[in-house]
Amino acid sequence: MTDLNILWLTHKGDGYVGAPQTQYGFEMEVAKQCNCKFAGEGWSDYKPNEPLQETVKRVMPNCDWVIDADNALHLPKPDNRQYQIAHFISDIHAKHYYGLASPVAYAQMVNQTGYDKLFLRYKLLYGTKYRPDAFWDWLKPPKHWLPWSVDDKAYEPKSKEIDVAFIGSTGTCYPIRNLIKEGLYYVARGYKVLVSEAPRGKTYERTVESLKQSHIVGENYRNTLGRTRILVFDCSIYRYPLQKLYEAMACKCLAMCNEPGGAKELGFVDGETYVEINEGDWEEKLGHYLENPEEAQRIAYRGMKNVLMNHNHELRAKQFLEVLTK
Repeated sequence: MTDLNILWLTHKGDGYVGAPQTQYGFEMEVAKQCNCKFAGEGWSDYKPNEPLQETVKRVMPNCDWVIDADNALHLPKPDNRQYQIAHFISDIHAKHYYGLASPVAYAQMVNQTGYDKLFLRYKLLYGTKYRPDAFWDWLKPPKHWLPWSVDDKAYEPKSKEIDVAFIGSTGTCYPIRNLIKEGLYYVARGYKVLVSEAPRGKTYERTVESLKQSHIVGENYRNTLGRTRILVFDCSIYRYPLQKLYEAMACKCLAMCNEPGGAKELGFVDGETYVEINEGDWEEKLGHYLENPEEAQRIAYRGMKNVLMNHNHELRAKQFLEVLTK
């Protein structure tokens, strides 16, 4: 355990669907490895509209680092301070909370705020008119690629009962998913198939408690992945290495999707730890792995080993703290 003091102003993610829950699990792991206090929305120490410097004085005046609130990009950071301020960024194609429809405008806002470090869940951006590493290069503060990780105690294999599943959002940025949702029952006829749409709505309105009767969320989602042999989806036109990849692999699912950005650096190798698909070949490839379950499970096993060794919360927390202490 390090003697680093970190004050988190991020929204408490426990009990929400998707990214907030994963971020919460990561933060709890960081708190095992250093001294942390939490004063973001949802925590008992949260005060609405309190300036950052006042929260520091009240909650953790000896902090070394402040991890800024999720949507505080428009607020200039205090000058003449003893602590440093960092921020986490997930999607990099736009920031709709601020009405920013392009990565250019998003990078410009981040650069004006005064952060000391940035942590990006995604480094490369495909599917736009810009080169994939443009957003990364536009950022002026020191930045670090800190991909998603997984709670390997919550996501684990169970007795496999579902041959192939699609669980996720659909829409214009998910062209392969749209085809999968429409055609999966036919393509995988004769096999045990599950198709389930992810819940829609604003991030901090999608609670597990309110959705557990209508959607596969929370513990039900983890158990479903654990019981699934093949999870088929796409990483969007932006080719983000989504949380879903790590979650599926930790559960020893064969992940079938388009190539995520930075795949090889993450250990995602086609035919070795996952299977790459596109709009034209997903049906043929899915049929092959349904008919050859031993081959599918060999790849799924290697994918699981990669995630458990390289992408668990404990390791990612150590990598995060190493950056902060340099």
